[in-house]
Amino acid sequence: MSTKYFLLVCTLCLPVLVAAQSTCRQPTGSDFRVVTLVGPNMGLQDPSKGPVHLAIAPDGRVFIAKMSGEIRVYNPTPNNPANTQLGTTIPTFTQTEDGLLGIALDPDFANTGWLYAFYSDPCGRNCPNRAMELARFTVSSKNEFSAKKVLLRFPRATDDTRHAAGGLDMDDDGVLVIAVGDNTDPTDNVNARYGSLNIAREAADAQRTASNTNDLRGKILRIKPIRFADGVSPTPGPGSTYDIPKGNLWEKITDKNFNPNWNNSDNLDLVRKEIYTFGLRNPYRARVDSKTGWIFWGNVGPDAASHSATRGPAGKDSWNLATEPGFFGFPYCNGYNVPYNRMVTADPPTYGAKFNCLAVINESPNNTGIKYMPPSKPALVEYGRVGANDDPRFNKGTNWANPDNSNATAIGGPMYRYDPTSTSAIRFPPYYEGKVFFFDWHRQIFRWITLTSDGKIPAGTAGVEDFKPDGNPSPAAYVDAQFGPDGALYLLKYSDRLYTLGAGPRLFRVEYKGPQDAACYKPFESTVGIKARFEGRHEVRRLLEPKLSGGAYQLPAGYSSLVLYDLSGRQIWSYSRASTDAVESVRLPSHLVGGLLWAKALP
Repeated sequence: MSTKYFLLVCTLCLPVLVAAQSTCRQPTGSDFRVVTLVGPNMGLQDPSKGPVHLAIAPDGRVFIAKMSGEIRVYNPTPNNPANTQLGTTIPTFTQTEDGLLGIALDPDFANTGWLYAFYSDPCGRNCPNRAMELARFTVSSKNEFSAKKVLLRFPRATDDTRHAAGGLDMDDDGVLVIAVGDNTDPTDNVNARYGSLNIAREAADAQRTASNTNDLRGKILRIKPIRFADGVSPTPGPGSTYDIPKGNLWEKITDKNFNPNWNNSDNLDLVRKEIYTFGLRNPYRARVDSKTGWIFWGNVGPDAASHSATRGPAGKDSWNLATEPGFFGFPYCNGYNVPYNRMVTADPPTYGAKFNCLAVINESPNNTGIKYMPPSKPALVEYGRVGANDDPRFNKGTNWANPDNSNATAIGGPMYRYDPTSTSAIRFPPYYEGKVFFFDWHRQIFRWITLTSDGKIPAGTAGVEDFKPDGNPSPAAYVDAQFGPDGALYLLKYSDRLYTLGAGPRLFRVEYKGPQDAACYKPFESTVGIKARFEGRHEVRRLLEPKLSGGAYQLPAGYSSLVLYDLSGRQIWSYSRASTDAVESVRLPSHLVGGLLWAKALP
């Protein structure tokens, strides 16, 4: 077990509240430099399938997944200063959107060497056993891959290769997040690039996948891989190769406060326990923040060029945040919960009234899950073509070059977490603590978003800014971004321009070279979500004062209770009192040596 993992799980010391002593200065472009780590002809080129995903090890190695199935390794050593080494090639089917789609590293990678990969199996189109797989590999210090273990396998349509999505991320607790596309044909003539509702053709009906709770496509999944030895080969499935972590959809979907539409004619057994969010078209690059449990992703929207009174909204892409499990509307609603029109008949296609995004009923004959959906959650931000954009904050500014607002491909990025103990000279400053980086593959733009503790964007024009470091990489199609253990931002470039790879694939590192003002650091905390450290009904005034002699803690006047949480945010002990007039010394039970201890005011 590594020291980092040991501290995370076992250390139960009280946290120190860091007060902001000054206001952080917003960096300018000149505070950054962009370094090319992997350039042309260094293993990222491929005739048709370029690099798509990153995973960064604690020792600085960067694992790069290519859709072709290759996993290449950038190893920053004197013997390999600017090249990549082929680690392995996973057999995979690679037509259109299929292939190797994402990789992630175990939180104790330094000791286990475990790398997780999500990909289309080699069985191609019209193969009756066609599927998506998640597998674990063991990687040596010399980048040798061994001990492949399939953890999860589920069907993919035999006659279509659209919307595989993909992307993996893993939090510090070992919970793996998997983004899966709806595997539905969006160009079907009946759908005409609006909501995919063609019930007469299963491959064109996203109700059978995205809004089907008994299917893993069109979802973000959360599972926790079981830590079994390389010499063991269990049968893939829950309880065998992975467990279901707390907080997934199935735990809440029958709760009337969460889902007022729950109908007892539905069956909870038709809700797959792996599902966290559903109603997604093509979720791209899901990233999870370990401290809050919040998950961010881009949702690639429909391609309809204009609004239709009889069909529904023009195509919108969106950047999304899930602070809890939920339904995100597709194919009934899009973006800020703008509804499509119901399909009355499929042949010929006729349409009727608009769906109610707060009370959708999945009546498709292709649906094998529950019928009554929870209220649809709106996107964090939606944006579309110029003239059809509901959020002017995402039409401001210009692209790096050759602005192209005629299309969009939203890609999710990470939340930055400043490490005040780090000695890295290139880490981003505390100004970016809690800010989320997003980008767009088509528009060639990067932006960061400021969020409030309840997962909202500040009103007005604040909260959304372009990120344009000096010496930025040439305008291009970027496909993944991740912060490394050094606090720098790593960018993976797919091509110079969209699908034409050429010599375009690159790996960049954006380094901060401006002043570090640790005095202005203030940790970003959440008040909502599966890892929120207190209940939102009560205002948490401050952390408890340090422990007094004899093992007691001081509960100040005006505070009604103490609550002790473990490091995952789970309440493990509490104390309440009726009178709050005086200071009181409170002693924890002897078997509890510490944790995250909060003093709460009265409701």
